[in-house]
Amino acid sequence: MQEPPAREALRLDPEHVAFIQGGVSVVVSARNEALVPDVLRGCGCRVSRDRRRVTVLAESARSGDVLDGVRANGMIAVVFSQPSTHRTLQLKGSDATVARATAADQRTARRHLEAWMADMQRIGYDPVFTRAARGDGADLVAITFSVAAAFEQTPGPAAGRRLGLA
Repeated sequence: MQEPPAREALRLDPEHVAFIQGGVSVVVSARNEALVPDVLRGCGCRVSRDRRRVTVLAESARSGDVLDGVRANGMIAVVFSQPSTHRTLQLKGSDATVARATAADQRTARRHLEAWMADMQRIGYDPVFTRAARGDGADLVAITFSVAAAFEQTPGPAAGRRLGLA
């Protein structure tokens, strides 16, 4: 079901910002006009100073139809999950745009890869596997959206609960 556009973007709390900018798995999903979904593995993210906008980084070459879907309708859902704990947060937006990544975004993607590889190593995954699964951050694009909705998605009784952000 499509989320209605937010009048004002939600503000993430500092703890959520730290989590999504850490060593987490980032999965970006979008859909086309026929409601056919597609996903890609993100390469990290950054959050605006006011904590209302999120920019996820992704390799253009690995994007499938996700970027086309975002460009067509602005709809996006991003899942951030820590492999070692399964802690998971989902954010949705309806005004996503795609832009070229900056030099600072490249540095963010490198830091994200190192942090994600460290978390994956804690649970037994080889860095070679992790780097191949995530990609090396080549040909990055930046997908920016206002946070219209946020959901707790950690497995358990609270999974699916909408977060009441300011």
